Amino acid sequence: MDRVPIAFCDHLCGLLSINGLQGAKELSGPYGQIAQCTFEHAVGYICSVKDGIEEDPVVSYEWNYPELEVPEAIEAVPKKFVRDVWIYLLDSEDERVSRKLVKRFPHATYHFVLGIQSINEAWVDFACSLNRLQRVAITKKLDDDALRLFQRLITSRKLFALMLHPKACEGAAMELPKSLFFQDQFEELRIQNPNGAPWRNTLVREVLEFWSENGDRLRGKHFVMDKNCESGIEQLEEFLLRRTLATVCPTLLRVPAATLQIGRIFLVQRALEVCSKEECDLIDKEYRHNHTTFRIPSCVYKYEEGGETQRRRLYFSFECDKYREWQHLWRPASHNGHKDFTLMRNTSSLHILFA
Repeated sequence: MDRVPIAFCDHLCGLLSINGLQGAKELSGPYGQIAQCTFEHAVGYICSVKDGIEEDPVVSYEWNYPELEVPEAIEAVPKKFVRDVWIYLLDSEDERVSRKLVKRFPHATYHFVLGIQSINEAWVDFACSLNRLQRVAITKKLDDDALRLFQRLITSRKLFALMLHPKACEGAAMELPKSLFFQDQFEELRIQNPNGAPWRNTLVREVLEFWSENGDRLRGKHFVMDKNCESGIEQLEEFLLRRTLATVCPTLLRVPAATLQIGRIFLVQRALEVCSKEECDLIDKEYRHNHTTFRIPSCVYKYEEGGETQRRRLYFSFECDKYREWQHLWRPASHNGHKDFTLMRNTSSLHILFA
């Protein structure tokens, strides 16, 4: 590594995740030194925008979670180490504050959280112009005009990830992730439910059925459920249960759902296979599976369906830390992960890879 140009090492360290930097900083020579420096100084910048004013700015270090809120301390952070900028939009009046933030942190990737039901055309044009736009999170149900405008952002093919609150996934909004799944640059749909309210929609079931109809085009995409995801887990189990029964014993599909609950876990587990180390390595090589990490990871489970020429696979893994203990270094799911499938029902995070 000593003969690799410094500029290349610096650029590469800027792209690595915090877990990647954890390993890279152990290397010898300039590359290890640059990785060590980036690891210690990498931060995210978080703020909200309301009435055309930036509010509540915070700088958060990636590796040990201290936060800076004092303006002087925030300003002292070198701009090159600000890797992610999260902007919470609390009104749709003006995009100029967002423009200023992008100019202020030119090396960062940008994430917008829409805490509003409407957006304006100027903001959409601005978002479409960004070369380092990473994701947009929608936390409220968008009105019809906002959905129409957001479709323009989707058409621009700039989004790598979409984050949705369950209450934002109703009606026409379900067409947003379906359109994105067909785009090459799009990588991840994430459903996040921080307030714990039960889901009133069938989002997970719809996504899984969409995958079963379009498996080839969704290959390599990621589907994640975060925080209070019991309702989503139930829909996943129901999908796997129905698919398994249709294969092994179609007559059981006529049995009342309440009766099937007794053997639900057994039947779902029957449809699954724990992946070998070789297969875990393969899906990481092909689909960067190890980029998703957990405090205490499960093993990787596999579900397969379809004929030999149209084989479709779901690889899924989940957080096994029921108490959400703080961990310095999170780890990816692997063959050596926890093999207690019942922990999935109470997980705080579940990751599905379409393959």
